[in-house]
Amino acid sequence: MDPSVLLNLMVEMAGLEEELADARAVLAHHSRRDRHLRELSQEYMDDAAAAEAAGLDAAVTIRQTDGRIRDIEGALERKRDQVIGVTDRRQYNALKDEIRSLEAQLERLETTGLELLEASDLKEDNAGQARDDLDRQHDRGSEEIARMEAESAKAKAAEEEIVQEIERLIGTMPPAEGRHVARLRGQYDRAVVRVESGACGGCFGQLPIQVGLDAKQGRALVRCSSCARYVVRKSWK
Repeated sequence: MDPSVLLNLMVEMAGLEEELADARAVLAHHSRRDRHLRELSQEYMDDAAAAEAAGLDAAVTIRQTDGRIRDIEGALERKRDQVIGVTDRRQYNALKDEIRSLEAQLERLETTGLELLEASDLKEDNAGQARDDLDRQHDRGSEEIARMEAESAKAKAAEEEIVQEIERLIGTMPPAEGRHVARLRGQYDRAVVRVESGACGGCFGQLPIQVGLDAKQGRALVRCSSCARYVVRKSWK
């Protein structure tokens, strides 16, 4: 094969491998982002569930407190009825002590009940906010996931097409160069790289000055002495 033809094949190969790397980077990014969004959605779900559970617990405590208040109010009413007909001073004083104790308990429970109601309102607000946050995150996440799925489908199709084209291109190369490119692709994501400021664009090892110029100007097919990749000029397109 004419050296200039082979060199052009390698330049084309470098471009295809760059496109392949870009497609795979998109797929990898979307995979990470998708995982992050799903983890974030789970966190919002956990927060909403915790807020909901806290609200339910508060409601149970309020009902229990209300029940205790009613019990004490009933006991107070009975004690007050009893004290009316009592003539024995000791029994009268004992009933009055019980009444004062029940009144103190009732006052404390009523204060506690008001505090519980305020806390319950706050927990209900928190639960509502958590549900709203969950809904908004679900909407945002669903939109982004749908967009990424569409972009990933395009990237996957591009990846498959590029891989096929790379395999076809390797098949057109002379056997020695084709086998070497195939071996390199088993080691690296790119077998053919661009020359970058006189260095190999794969391992960044500095090339001899003349070798670097030959690669940059497309005068010869260059192999990096450090990583064995082919180093070619940038595309003239």
